[in-house]
Amino acid sequence: MAKQFHPKVSLISINGDHVRYVPGPLAEALVRGGNATVVAGGGKVRSVTLAPMRAVRIGDPNPNPNLSVRFTRWVVLEKSACRIVEHHPRCLF
Repeated sequence: MAKQFHPKVSLISINGDHVRYVPGPLAEALVRGGNATVVAGGGKVRSVTLAPMRAVRIGDPNPNPNLSVRFTRWVVLEKSACRIVEHHPRCLF
């Protein structure tokens, strides 16, 4: 039987800290993809624990300790004065 997910699901890190709230369909996709596990409980799923992951840093570290891993970087386009923001796929969940 498939689990029912609450509309607002809490993401818990592997050390037990609350990370953020995400929509139920996103939490269900994380569980289905093997990136999270359901926290035991009856009724609708209200929290999931993230699996250990290794994200690759694509930019220089930020001096602010709260924002130490960047998932975006500015890229200057060749032969123009334009620049774009390149996103790491993980930040687009």
